[in-house]
Amino acid sequence: MNTINCHTHIFNRDSVPDKFLPVWLKPVANLLQNRKTSKGLSKLLSVFGKKDLAQLIKKFYHFLTIGSLTSQLEIFKLLQSFYPSDTKFCVLSMDMEYMAAGNVSKPFLTQLNELASIKKDPAYKDLIYPFIFAHPERPLISTLVRRYIEEYNFAGIKLYPPLGYYPFDKRLDLVFYYAETNGIPVTTHCARGGIYYQGTITEKRHPITGQEIKQRKNKFLTDVYTDPYNYNYLLHKFPELKINLAHFGGFDEWEKYLKNTIDEDGEKSWFLKIMELIYANENVYSDVSYTLYNKELLPLLKSTLQDPYLKKKVLFGSDFYMVEQEESEREFFVNLKAELGQSDFKVIAEENPNTFLFGKNV
Repeated sequence: MNTINCHTHIFNRDSVPDKFLPVWLKPVANLLQNRKTSKGLSKLLSVFGKKDLAQLIKKFYHFLTIGSLTSQLEIFKLLQSFYPSDTKFCVLSMDMEYMAAGNVSKPFLTQLNELASIKKDPAYKDLIYPFIFAHPERPLISTLVRRYIEEYNFAGIKLYPPLGYYPFDKRLDLVFYYAETNGIPVTTHCARGGIYYQGTITEKRHPITGQEIKQRKNKFLTDVYTDPYNYNYLLHKFPELKINLAHFGGFDEWEKYLKNTIDEDGEKSWFLKIMELIYANENVYSDVSYTLYNKELLPLLKSTLQDPYLKKKVLFGSDFYMVEQEESEREFFVNLKAELGQSDFKVIAEENPNTFLFGKNV
């Protein structure tokens, strides 16, 4: 089996803004790089019902340890060590220069050029599929996207709306037109949480629906940008766009779906919203990265794969290195494969990724 992991990251701390870490974390950053300390603190927070904080501690452990490695190639080699030697990886670049969190010591273009160098290396060129990040504030972004795909053999495009923009932003229209016309896959963050824009957000209403935006802290407010229903408007403009709504809404939205499809604000779970989008649009996919680290959700994945149509739209991904401790990457891969069985795992880890990456639009 030629497994394809559709969702990984190998950028290091040099690509991250200098004010990215929360103020409260900086004094204990050195402590959190200790595996026992971070693991113990995470467990303690979980016991007291602070699951979000527990997950955050795990993420920062990874960020502070693996992200401290000297190069993207070094991180890529670490990622490879957890998988069979013929495994292939979609590597998603990140442009964090516009999130109002300070300066980066390694410019985004340097990050891209390092990925291009790995892609050019005969030892790795068939094993790595780099995705170029598209931020609407990046000058000449459509030209940049086209250049790295056509000249440097990048495989796709990456979006991350919580960094301060809607996926239907008109400044990205040329990017999406190019992707749709040429069958280029797009992967976008589609779960609550993660990193987010840290500047001032002044919007009061959704630009298309006119719905009033409830004012909250940015880490919650930016969910407005990430809401799966925003892709209805994008796909209305670009109906043949191949797009992966990554994380399938996130583990918390899977839990919400299992308990009740409507939350206290009267909103459907994002898991259900993404299913609706998949049913309504033949070229929409969703990967299970990050979400399926919660083993209690495996029955819902199995049930989802029993639907013949949905089964063709689920992609394997792990979200390395942003989720769990290092050894859990192998654990996640082995456990998921064993739990699903050879046949179903082959569908989500080989057949569907090949269609998403290389197949013609359905």
